[in-house]
Amino acid sequence: MDIDKFKNPGIEWRGKPFWSWNGKLDKDELLRQIDIMKEMGMGGFFMHSRTGLETEYLGDEWFELINACADYAESIGLEAWLYDEDRWPSGLAGGIVSRHPEFRQKAILLEIDPVDDGKDVIAEFFCDLDGVVCTNLGSGKQTLRFSVIEQGASGFYNGYTYIDTMNRAATEAFLKSTHEKYAAKCGGRLGKSIKGIFTDEPHRGALLDGFSMYRDDGAFCAPYTPVLFEEFEKRFGYDLKQKLPELFLQVDGKRISQVKWHYVELLQQLFLENFAIPCKEWCDKHRLSLTGHVLHEDNLTAQTAMSGSVMRYYEHMTAPGVDVLGEHNKNYWIVKQLSSAARQAGKKQLLSELYGCTGWQMPFAGHKAVGDWQALLGINFRCHHLSWYTMRGEAKRDYPASILHQSAWHKEYSHVEDYFSRFGLMMAQGKPACDLLVLNPVETFWAQVHLGWSKGLGLQDEHLKTLEDKYRKLFTWLLESQVDFDYGDEEMISRLGNVENGMLKVGCATYKTVLISGMETIRSSTLRLLEQFAAAGGKVVVAGNAPEFIDASSSSEFPVSSFESVAFSKDAVLSVVPERQAVVDAPDIFGQLRVTDDGLIFAALNVDRDERRKNVNVRIKTNLPVAEFNCETGEVKRVQELPASNGWKTFKTGFPKGGQRLWVASEKFLSLVPVDRVTSSGEGKVLDGPFEFKLSEPNVCVLDSAGYRIDRGDWQPEKDVLKIDRQIRKEHGVLRRGGEMLQPWFTATQPIKELCDIELRYSFEIQTMPQWIDLVIEEPENFTVTLNGNLLDLSQTERWIDIAFHRVRIPDGFANIGNNEIVLKTPYRENSNLEAVYLLGEFGVQLSGAVRNIVPMPETLEMGDICEQGFPFYSGAISYHIPVPENARKICLPEIGGACVRVNGQILGWDPFEAEVDGELAEVDVVLSRRNTFGPLHDTERVRPWNGPDHWLTEGAEYSDAPLLIPSGLLKAVSW
Repeated sequence: MDIDKFKNPGIEWRGKPFWSWNGKLDKDELLRQIDIMKEMGMGGFFMHSRTGLETEYLGDEWFELINACADYAESIGLEAWLYDEDRWPSGLAGGIVSRHPEFRQKAILLEIDPVDDGKDVIAEFFCDLDGVVCTNLGSGKQTLRFSVIEQGASGFYNGYTYIDTMNRAATEAFLKSTHEKYAAKCGGRLGKSIKGIFTDEPHRGALLDGFSMYRDDGAFCAPYTPVLFEEFEKRFGYDLKQKLPELFLQVDGKRISQVKWHYVELLQQLFLENFAIPCKEWCDKHRLSLTGHVLHEDNLTAQTAMSGSVMRYYEHMTAPGVDVLGEHNKNYWIVKQLSSAARQAGKKQLLSELYGCTGWQMPFAGHKAVGDWQALLGINFRCHHLSWYTMRGEAKRDYPASILHQSAWHKEYSHVEDYFSRFGLMMAQGKPACDLLVLNPVETFWAQVHLGWSKGLGLQDEHLKTLEDKYRKLFTWLLESQVDFDYGDEEMISRLGNVENGMLKVGCATYKTVLISGMETIRSSTLRLLEQFAAAGGKVVVAGNAPEFIDASSSSEFPVSSFESVAFSKDAVLSVVPERQAVVDAPDIFGQLRVTDDGLIFAALNVDRDERRKNVNVRIKTNLPVAEFNCETGEVKRVQELPASNGWKTFKTGFPKGGQRLWVASEKFLSLVPVDRVTSSGEGKVLDGPFEFKLSEPNVCVLDSAGYRIDRGDWQPEKDVLKIDRQIRKEHGVLRRGGEMLQPWFTATQPIKELCDIELRYSFEIQTMPQWIDLVIEEPENFTVTLNGNLLDLSQTERWIDIAFHRVRIPDGFANIGNNEIVLKTPYRENSNLEAVYLLGEFGVQLSGAVRNIVPMPETLEMGDICEQGFPFYSGAISYHIPVPENARKICLPEIGGACVRVNGQILGWDPFEAEVDGELAEVDVVLSRRNTFGPLHDTERVRPWNGPDHWLTEGAEYSDAPLLIPSGLLKAVSW
């Protein structure tokens, strides 16, 4: 391994965020933001239309800006990538395709005992029903009617629907309306300054799940395409129409159904043949890499509900990917599925769309934790979700945080990118030491779908819940024991699998052992190959119950005696898998071993973010000297080895909370002097304060509730300004703003409706007059603004945080001691935005319930939450001037309320938050998140699994009039 490359990886290993084009785009501002991305350590970007886009999507100006950004990126050494849709999912070209009815997504609808005559009816049956169990089919008392319906229209699809991705003509229309335009407008840039294109969340429609827009209860719907019945009979030899009750229900209580299995297999084939493959062929023809991910990979349930087998889709992408939403979504197996298919198909670049829905509050430690396990399992192409062009209007609630200049920590973010570029580079070296194949049991789920089996991707079927649980357990048992493995998709195995020299080969990967677990049906093609493998000396093990069905049919019996059987338990499984070549003697440590021409690479990760692992034994089977590669600092140090034993190198280390270690065994490190890892000990001396401090930005007071009146009527009591906005839209029958709003560029193609005149009255108290106060508002050109009846001049403003925020100085004498009122007036139109306003200044802020009080700024800060010390809404950085006790050598910050810290200029992003100090004073800069400024400030569930636009408009018990804040600042510090 080249140490210089490790210290300074190239742009191919650096992140490429989703750059949200979500406003009225300006070339100079776009180019400025590209410079910022480079300063943040990024390697490029995806140009991605998002909620709030005002520049016409796929219009002439759009392509001019695409080309300008691609050219500029190339000139400064970054990569530019396209995104193939207006928002997502890919396929409708912002409504251009689905405005044609023949291309819209459709479904088969089941109605039980319908009362009307019906429309587009396929078939009717009589039966008796007990829940989902159907008996007396053909002679019962209840009616089952099946018909074809169209997906409901949505503002998210600009008033249309999603497309039928199983219809080749719809895909061709998509390619013509989008890809061909890029080919015509971007010319020779494709494959050069424009590296590739991202396709996002295509799917073939929800399967009996309820996650659907067909009708209120989508659980009664199954995907349909016009050739469905014809192709089903052609490929499987019987008429699906006559089997529709068995597809939707459990006929005579039968759980496993070949009809269900055949149906989902057909959906998979049509989805691949008519969408995935044409898109890949187009990209290959135009020298573009195709990346992205399909919809809902999180578990076997989600995959069955929306796509089938995601592993089979990965074959048809240049750089296949996944998305991992939220900060605590530990769906490890989806990346393992991806890396498995990639290994078998020979693909080297693996993408993850990560950090979406995490909220402003996620710290660098969260960025590391979310990315670490993915990098360990093979992700080397990071797509950050999201980096906003602007925060104007609804755009500011499009799944923050913005991983760009709007976040106070953007100047420190290169620390994160340097770390992951090194980690990704190392995990792409050599080949995995992986001899175990685990059959992926997703088809067992296919064969058991039924009405209500899942609801909105939440599994309802108790039997299938046990299978999901076994799937998770098996993964965890293996990875926490540092046993690497690949998943095997049965259809891929049928095409790519063969037996060579006693090994099972699947495409580019080979295996010594195959493990079957959690499968209730298995393909006959899989069985034949495994029997050949076993006969050639290969090892096939069944953990737990063997499959009872072959090809989802009970007509054949699984050959139990042909293979080894063990109990479904951790110890039993570990006793039959291939011998481990690297071991960490501690719980919750995932590991991956790779073999290179020079030796070995072993990476290990503590997936526990709450507990450290101290004094841990690590053993690697090698005779080569071992060095630790520090991905955070770029340092390389030889480890202090314990006495060798039977060809194993043994040494001790510690793992911080969520800590990662990476070692390389190679002759290259023979000359390095072994170094012990230095770790802190003892509790140290607690540093209490008070401390002198300095802010990086003016303090801020958020005013997000207002009294209001409409069309000069009576003034109404104060209310959350976003709820006022929603009320106006509801009263005038206009789609509300939010994640599913009509795009501004689309709205502008039609006459803009004028709805009413609105006045907003924001109030605040001043106890002591500060030297100066600034007001920040959005869209000053659309408002007249008065303070206590004095008209403000909005003709000259400055930028604050984002181009959307306009800052104007309040003249002396406009504000008063006591109560103050800011009144905004505007004609409210269909494209209007009512938003919070902000006060800036050298003041403190006290909260009395929902009332904001301007008070003097404190002279010092105590250790602890700054929200209680005059800074409830502040979100910049705070520099604490901390006296260092005599003889102290280190300072440790075990609790911070912020994204990261700097100690005397050294960035600390995650545990253990330790830095050496030398001198009498330490400058500790806590860089905060923007959460206490931009919210959500009124959501009573402060820590959600994920954050979305609706969490700014919660209701009832989930809403608080008074702002709810998260602790911020320096919460605890010790020295020793």
